[in-house]
Amino acid sequence: MGRLKQLERDTKRLNRNLRIFSEEDKKIKECKKSGRKAVLIMVDSFYRAGAQRVAATLADGLSEDYSVTIFCKKKDTLEYPVPEGVGMLYLPKFIGDREEQARYEERYVKWLKRRLRIKASISMLFWMNDMNVRCRARDKVICCERNNPSKKEPENMGRICSIYEQADHVVFQSQKVRDLFPESVKSHSSIILNPTLTEIKRKEPSRHRIVNIGRLHPQKNQKMLIRAFNEFYRSHPGYELSIYGDGEERRNLEGLVHDLGLEDAVIFHGNTENIHEEAADAEMVVLSSDYEGLPNAILECMMMGMACISTACEGAVDVIDNNENGLLTEIGDEKALAEAMTLLADDPALRRKLGDNAQKSSGRFRKDRIIAQWKQLIEDLT
Repeated sequence: MGRLKQLERDTKRLNRNLRIFSEEDKKIKECKKSGRKAVLIMVDSFYRAGAQRVAATLADGLSEDYSVTIFCKKKDTLEYPVPEGVGMLYLPKFIGDREEQARYEERYVKWLKRRLRIKASISMLFWMNDMNVRCRARDKVICCERNNPSKKEPENMGRICSIYEQADHVVFQSQKVRDLFPESVKSHSSIILNPTLTEIKRKEPSRHRIVNIGRLHPQKNQKMLIRAFNEFYRSHPGYELSIYGDGEERRNLEGLVHDLGLEDAVIFHGNTENIHEEAADAEMVVLSSDYEGLPNAILECMMMGMACISTACEGAVDVIDNNENGLLTEIGDEKALAEAMTLLADDPALRRKLGDNAQKSSGRFRKDRIIAQWKQLIEDLT
């Protein structure tokens, strides 16, 4: 009798999972466009964060020439808008234990690629890169490294290297991260910067305001920024530090601001829709990260013509020439960061020079130029 009940349960799960495939097939048909090469962009979610913004911008640019579908592991409440003409699919929730769900997920992704006749699958972040490689289905697999994995997830470095070795191509954002990997990975890789586009320009005259944009996360080291601002504020009491973004560190950062007595000078704005307009009247933009992939906020603010200060982390050193189109300080050096803020606050001519040069140099990561590089990569592979 026990075996019979188990068989009935297994049959119900099987029938339910098969119905999921049938239901998904209707959604997939809506994503298919005849006459165009099909490209799949795989990302864990479409939550409003850095990698997801790149995925949205890339999907929008590629949709001019390709049939593009975005595929996410999960649905979030705060998502980027799906670009017009781009399909959106989410990984269904299959029934069964963890191993059984994993088998169905892998089977589903392979089936999805075949049904959409995908020519190139572009994945971002660890879980999707792993899934992309495991679920190859006559498509070319392109994995994207969005951070410094040796610092973000050192325990996974061996697995990440193995994934990248199996990919058809790996896209890095910086030479420093690319150099972390052996020749077996670098031999089929390239560096492509993030596609960036904003029409907002810096405002003149500016206000006595310093802006930081990013997740409130230990990686971004806003604690050091606040302590450096505290040192700077002693000689520049008319300034305000505006922090845009949200995350797990917010309560700790607010506690630090309270302990330093900076409640009137440090403002937490949270996630903001019109971030470029909000930042445009600031004197400078500061990134205090311990490590990065390629910080979108710095690219966008450089394009706006803002004077930028950044720690010499991955990505930033690829786009900022120290004292030419921005300032670089050593990672974790609180004193140097305070001195850099002081330098820009006291020298309006230097701020204008750095901002003007930043805007001029931003052409190398303009959206149209970066999308063209992606199109060439897809054509070379397919």
